[in-house]
Amino acid sequence: MADAETLSHAFMRARPAEAARVLEAVAPAEAAALLARVPARLSAPVFAAMRPNAAARSLGGLEDEQALSLLGELGTQPVVAVLRHLPEPRRSQLIAGLPTAAALASKLLLGYVEDSVGAWTDPDVLALPGATQAADALERVRHVEATVQRVFVTAADGRLEGWVPLPVLLRAPAAATLASVMTKPESVVSAQTPLAGAMGHPGWEHASILPVIESGERLVGVLTRDALTRALRRTARSPRSESEHTLAGMLARGYWDALSGGAEAMATLLPPVKPLAGRSDEH
Repeated sequence: MADAETLSHAFMRARPAEAARVLEAVAPAEAAALLARVPARLSAPVFAAMRPNAAARSLGGLEDEQALSLLGELGTQPVVAVLRHLPEPRRSQLIAGLPTAAALASKLLLGYVEDSVGAWTDPDVLALPGATQAADALERVRHVEATVQRVFVTAADGRLEGWVPLPVLLRAPAAATLASVMTKPESVVSAQTPLAGAMGHPGWEHASILPVIESGERLVGVLTRDALTRALRRTARSPRSESEHTLAGMLARGYWDALSGGAEAMATLLPPVKPLAGRSDEH
C-alpha cells in the first residue's frame, strides 16, 4: 500500500484542478505547509489552478526562496494574477526576486486594472527590429523556451510594425529582413479595453490571437480568445462566504464524497480537522 504522501503526489500530478480545490478549502497556513513539502515542479500546476486570492494567501506562508521557486515554474500571467492579491511590501519583495524580464513584465501588467485586457495579456512574445535577418530571427526562435507561432516586428520605441508567422519565416531567404516579409495584423486591441468589451471585438472573426497595444501603438503582448474566456470566467466568479473557504464547510456540503481517494490521501498530509459542530441550519 502506497503511503499517504506518495498517493497525494500522484493525485496532485493527475488531477491538479481538484487538488487546487482542496488547498483552497483549508487555512492558508495549512496550504502553505503542504506546498513547502512538495517539489515546485509538482505543486506549480496545482498552485496555478487555485483562485488567485487563495493562492496569494497560501503564498504568504512561504519563505521568499520557496515562494520564488514556486512562481518560477509559472508563466507570467499566472504569476501576475497571484501578485495582484499580495499586499505590499511582500509583492515588491517577490517581484525584486524574479528574473529581470519576468519582473519587468509583472510590473507592466500590474499597472492595468484587473478587468482590462492589459491585465490578462501574455507579454512573453518574441519582438525583433525590422532590420533583423530571417536567419538571425530563426536562431532567436530556437532559443525561446515557449512555442513561437509568430515573430513580432517593433520599432526602437516598441511600436508594433507587423508580424511574421513562423511558416513565412521558415520559407524566407536567410538574408531577408523581417521588415521585407512581415504583414500588418488585421486587428489589434487596446490594453485599456474592458474585458467585457473585448469579447465583442471584430478581430475574433478572423483570428484567435490579437496583438495588445498601449498608447503610441507600443506592443504589450498578445491576447488569445481562450485567455479572454478564462479571464471573463474568473472575474465573474462571485465571492464565496468565509464558511465556504473552510475544510469544515466543504465537508458539510459533502464535497469530499465527490473526490477520488487521492484527495483523501492528500488531506492526510494536512493537520487534522476537528469534527463539525452541530448546526441549526442542517437538516
